[in-house]
Amino acid sequence: MPSSWDAPIPGLINMSSSTTSESSVDHRVPGKPVDSNKAQPKKTLSGIAVPSLLFPKSAYDGYEAPYPISSEEEVLNDLLSREVSRTQYADADFIDLALDEFVIYRAASGPSTSHHSGIVSLDQVALKQGNSTFYFDGVVKAEGSDEKFYLQKVPFSLVSIGGYEDVEQHTVGSDIWIQSLRGQKRGTVWYRLGNPISEYREYFRTFTWLANLAKYFVDYLHLHDNITLEHFRRDFSSWLISQHSGELAFNDWLAEYENLDMRHVVIAHAEFLQIQSLNLDPRYIKHELWDELGLSTKPAVKEQPKVVSGTIVTPYVSKCFREIEWADHLRVKQMDPAVEARYTARIEQMGFNQKQKRHPPLSRHISVPILGNVTISPGDVIATWRDSTTPWKGEDDLWYALVQDIKSYETRRLSILWLYRPSDTVCANLTYPHKDELFLSDHCNCRDAAIDTTQVLKKVNVSFFSHETNNKEFFVRQTYFSEDETFVTLKDEHFTCPCRKPPPQHDYHVGDTVLAESSAGETLRLEPVEIMELKGKSVKVRIFLRRRRDFNDEGCRPNELVFTDRFKTVHLDQIERHCHIRFISKGDIPVPYNRDGMGDAFYVSLCEVESENGRLLKPITSPSFKQGFDPSHDQPQTPLRALNLFSGGGNFDRGLEEGSAIRSEWAVEWALAPMLTYRANHTGLKELKLFCGSVNDYLAKAIKGSESKLVAQLGEVQFISAGSPCQGYSNANANKGNFVSMQNSSMIASVAAYIDFYRPMYAILENVPSMASKSHVRNPLSQLVCTFVGMGYQVRILNLDAWSFGAPQSRQRLFVIIAAPGLQLPAHPPLTHSHPESTTQRSLGEAPNGLPFGKRRFDIPVFDFITASQATKDLPAIGTGHFSPISLPDHRPSRIESFINQNRINSIPKAPHTSGLKEALSRGLISTEWALGEKKKMQDFKRAWSRIHPHLLMPTVTTFPSPWCKFTGRWLHWEEDRVLTIMEVRRAQGFPDSEVLIGRRTQQWKVVGNSVARQVALALGLVVRHACLENERKGYYANGIFDTPSPLYNSETETKENGLLNVSASGQHRETLWHEHP
Repeated sequence: MPSSWDAPIPGLINMSSSTTSESSVDHRVPGKPVDSNKAQPKKTLSGIAVPSLLFPKSAYDGYEAPYPISSEEEVLNDLLSREVSRTQYADADFIDLALDEFVIYRAASGPSTSHHSGIVSLDQVALKQGNSTFYFDGVVKAEGSDEKFYLQKVPFSLVSIGGYEDVEQHTVGSDIWIQSLRGQKRGTVWYRLGNPISEYREYFRTFTWLANLAKYFVDYLHLHDNITLEHFRRDFSSWLISQHSGELAFNDWLAEYENLDMRHVVIAHAEFLQIQSLNLDPRYIKHELWDELGLSTKPAVKEQPKVVSGTIVTPYVSKCFREIEWADHLRVKQMDPAVEARYTARIEQMGFNQKQKRHPPLSRHISVPILGNVTISPGDVIATWRDSTTPWKGEDDLWYALVQDIKSYETRRLSILWLYRPSDTVCANLTYPHKDELFLSDHCNCRDAAIDTTQVLKKVNVSFFSHETNNKEFFVRQTYFSEDETFVTLKDEHFTCPCRKPPPQHDYHVGDTVLAESSAGETLRLEPVEIMELKGKSVKVRIFLRRRRDFNDEGCRPNELVFTDRFKTVHLDQIERHCHIRFISKGDIPVPYNRDGMGDAFYVSLCEVESENGRLLKPITSPSFKQGFDPSHDQPQTPLRALNLFSGGGNFDRGLEEGSAIRSEWAVEWALAPMLTYRANHTGLKELKLFCGSVNDYLAKAIKGSESKLVAQLGEVQFISAGSPCQGYSNANANKGNFVSMQNSSMIASVAAYIDFYRPMYAILENVPSMASKSHVRNPLSQLVCTFVGMGYQVRILNLDAWSFGAPQSRQRLFVIIAAPGLQLPAHPPLTHSHPESTTQRSLGEAPNGLPFGKRRFDIPVFDFITASQATKDLPAIGTGHFSPISLPDHRPSRIESFINQNRINSIPKAPHTSGLKEALSRGLISTEWALGEKKKMQDFKRAWSRIHPHLLMPTVTTFPSPWCKFTGRWLHWEEDRVLTIMEVRRAQGFPDSEVLIGRRTQQWKVVGNSVARQVALALGLVVRHACLENERKGYYANGIFDTPSPLYNSETETKENGLLNVSASGQHRETLWHEHP
């Protein structure tokens, strides 16, 4: 250890599993316990890993120098007093001294420092070029001399690389120098770097590779005009190969990167490359590349000035949110007359003003008297007294119901469907804009206590299929399905309860590929099969094997299948849903088939055949099954034109786009780095309009009719996505009541205002589940639903776990999907991956009927959930993370640990898993002084400085890692002494490896943490795709305009998605409902 410190560096134990990591995941049928001993892999000791040195050996007690220590001044005086040859290089003339057995470092300033001291790479020196002091130890000698001098802790600040603008020079070679402070004073003395000491070897190897990149980079800029980031995707590598492929050293250099796309490494070292370029020639700043990387005074996306204050909303939205605790942040913006005229036309165009008013489609074959001369028939609405013992929370004295049948004239018993007030739905007791609106429900009295005419108080006049009362007491335009809390445009089939409808018919046919239940012991999974024969409830299916699992081929994706001649018979009820299986013989695998099973997408290229040597795999020639959709052709005719709010780096929007129904055209984001990231990963830059500024300024411009090309006009936006700031609602925020948190919380009203103004066909809002928490005085989620439903939108609320879609992190998020009247409301995306064993039931809140709403779903999975170690198993070990591997420049932590923090991390045991600072203290691996610093007593550290369990999920990726936090401090790698890297959290959030992140390390991590998991985004994009295809099939719209005069009332069946089976106890008029979703 450095002599000024007294702390241990313990040996570190590596643990390995003697079984596959799949044995540690949850194989249970939902609700069935599993033996926890069987669920955990067996651990065996595989070796001892010694931590890498943080400081040069000369900083540690007991160090013995390899040679007598000389002072640099004496060495230079001695050497310069002789006839030392001078070196001519380019236009320079200088004394060139060889430096070997060297190490570069930054010195600590004292025992209490938190300064980032210790061994450093030379690119860190170059970034500080002349503005910070570093040190070297090493052996110096003059050219032509065998005399060696050992120097220790020599201060220096300059590093120089040769070979720039000389295309004939194939590599930098040995042309790397540093100049000490004393050498600067002497004017012309430089140290040429030779062979480093062992502990610095990997640092210098990495820097030498980077120095060569800098040379090639400068050469490329020197010989080409207006270089952009896109040139480094392929052109740069092609040019390099054309210039240097005959040189072995260059070929070795290129092979180390393992990729021809150089964008990632250019971005990772952008500041270093810029310094090298501009120090050589300031005119290199003219290249557009620097604008794209945000390293110029004119970034590629112009930053917009902040003009307005507060959260801009429309008058309608302001009225809806007026009683929410942050309502004082809202600022109403009135439309100009011309804009308001277009706004009114848009509302008419999208069918929000329903013109057709008609009676419910029920046979009025019978009528019975209730009060005097008043009679009721099927299709009429009645009022009854509220049941005094009901668990329902509504405060209205009257309940309303639609008569769907009268059982007999004599008994006058009524079969009814309840009509809900807004307060009977998830709108709860929040501000609903229409006091006279009712909702038809799926809640009947078929299994409840009977209602007869003596309980009827009055007959109620209701205007159905209308957005207004038309001089009646109430209007009804939507149906509320209480099992999944959805609001759906009123349709004819909704007037008959599910109990009276025939069982839904399956839509499976011979040749279809489907997912069918399959069990092995206690494990219940869905397996892809092809339907070969249908006979009643008996279904003969062809079995597809999984190449990775069934043939032990770890090099394959988990969703690659093998075509077989194996068959079995299953019951029709064992078939869960359709799936997509596509034959792909060669070339790149398209989305979604390249996403490891997300969206129920599989691919196949091989078949199982019999041979003399057993069963072998051979290529398929012509598949017999109905193939899954072709992403390049089988998509909606016209993708929805999307406006993306709070777009961040665009991971959410690109995932939605990959569903093929959406095309991002506008994006609004406050920060520059994520906006540049969005731009760098988008393919259609000519059509893309990026607004780097406040959503409030953008909406204010739109409402005032701005003609800016960046601002979408009314009638252009067909889809809106929004991941509004979650900090105000997050459980990790200890200051939810402060000004900034309240301002962030109010941004959901901004989203509502965008929806109100643009009236898109579809929209998806994302936020944290705690937005629906009971801790709020008035529930923001319920108010948001009130606002959307009040406009006339169909609404679905989703409580989604990222791990259920293949993301290896414990991220739970709330989504609200809305659809304009009459359009197909996107379904709940299918869950493909299992829950971890410890997963419990969790909901978003309590509905007015006393039951939880927004419950976590426990479906039969197709795959096991992805663990942290599985998602990152291909990434190389990087020790403490002080340098990243050449081939994966994003595989680096976002933070450089101080000496104190690094030693804390080194002291955290590797076993048992999830150990942290608390365990290190209790086992005596670290002293209290080291653990607590200046704090005098031990605290409950909980998760502070704790390690991630390799066989479970990564933690929810936030905007920065906080290992010191006792609540969210589980950020340490399970085997290496470091926090997670940017590459690892990219995997957690589903960023494809091919995509780039613009900005510094901390900015890159923040872009990732602020994103919606790509796996979830793609799943949502696919259900939007299905909804759009259904719209086209029904002829609802073209280019965002309705084709049919009244598509809102099309009675084509929606039973399969929204038909629910009521199973309620008897004894109350309106019992608490338990439903089974078909």
